[in-house]
Amino acid sequence: MDDPVIRLESVTKDYPMGEVIVHALRGIDLEIAAGEFVVLLGPSGSGKTTTLNLMGGLDRPTSGRVIVQREDITRYGGKEMTRYRREKVGFVFQFFNLIPTLTARENVEFALALLGSKTGDMEKRAQELLEMVGLGDRADHFPSQLSGGEQQRVAIARSLANHPPLMLCDEPTGNLDVETGRSVLQVMRDLNRQEGTTIVLVTHNTSIAPMADRVVRLHSGTIREIATNPQPAPVSSLEW
Repeated sequence: MDDPVIRLESVTKDYPMGEVIVHALRGIDLEIAAGEFVVLLGPSGSGKTTTLNLMGGLDRPTSGRVIVQREDITRYGGKEMTRYRREKVGFVFQFFNLIPTLTARENVEFALALLGSKTGDMEKRAQELLEMVGLGDRADHFPSQLSGGEQQRVAIARSLANHPPLMLCDEPTGNLDVETGRSVLQVMRDLNRQEGTTIVLVTHNTSIAPMADRVVRLHSGTIREIATNPQPAPVSSLEW
């Protein structure tokens, strides 16, 4: 693989639980190319969310290296890691984490404000991002006035505030029904193909795997299989 955007080298992660050490990751080696859509698939406790958190700088490995865009982020100090998360990564979680007292546009503007954007630029950029995820006409609605799928799309728009080269998604359809989940996955696939955003999506749902460029199956902290989909399935064909 030429110049991967992410490279994990012999990564381990241990968590002390009283007198017991939980080995969440047991020596992971993985490369992800720029522009790929990769699914990390596995049951609860397989290490997939831990892997995602290490890629996103939300946690640090016990040993090994995590290299993103040729930078070893495991060597970053606190300020460098904060800047990395702010400038390089967009996060989408199972729970939408929107601010309930802010409208959809204001939720996106809040993320832009954290990046130091000017007020006039924030409103324009927020509207553009909401239109990108198909919610331009819902910009003035509060989260309580939006469906679950619409709230997740606002969360996706918010995650794109920093023009991230990397989007990390942890069970983004976990709280959604099939039809709504498909609409959210379609937004992600469109962003991947049209904007070139590298997407890593964690799920336990095997039905989502066919849409990915590659599927990384984890079990008990190890990679059991990496499968390539030469012709990823259209999102409309997914059922679960």
